[in-house]
Amino acid sequence: MAKKVNPMLAIVGGLFAVLLIFALISVVLYPGPTVVEATDGDTVSVHYIGKYENGTVFDSNQGENGKAPLTFVMGNHEVIPGFENAVHGMKAHETKTVTIPPEDAYQYNPDLVITYSMDEVLAALGTVPEVGTQVPMYTVTGLTVVGVVTNVTDSGVVIDLNPDTAGKTLVFEITIVNIKKGEIGSH
Repeated sequence: MAKKVNPMLAIVGGLFAVLLIFALISVVLYPGPTVVEATDGDTVSVHYIGKYENGTVFDSNQGENGKAPLTFVMGNHEVIPGFENAVHGMKAHETKTVTIPPEDAYQYNPDLVITYSMDEVLAALGTVPEVGTQVPMYTVTGLTVVGVVTNVTDSGVVIDLNPDTAGKTLVFEITIVNIKKGEIGSH
């Protein structure tokens, strides 16, 4: 004698089987979003906090005086090498803290330590600056850079045009805001 099957149970079981098949097909055909990692050619936007090793912040685009995210193309050498290396392989919304040595950041350049004659200094400033004074200087392209007076003698003034970050190990906290896939040279 054949066993009777509850028709309602058969319908529910059949619907379950159909739903399971559709779920498997959708996973195969539409696997969902892939995790995007920053690689060369991608346009990457980041928030960052730059600090010296002692914890003093020297630059940031976060906080109450925050700026827009820093946006650059990976592989185009638009940021210091250590920063770009740190971002390589990061995912959107990931945060990483990295320590970058001077050779991968801002190397100290002795050619940026310039001695000016006292006549040049007096003509430009109208007075003799003291050691430690910050002096605005203008490049031939009109860019303003700040130099620091490091020595004053009777014959001249030595001004160091290296940035404060030059020759120092730097610590960056980097958060990826957005990654737009691309190719080198397409931007």
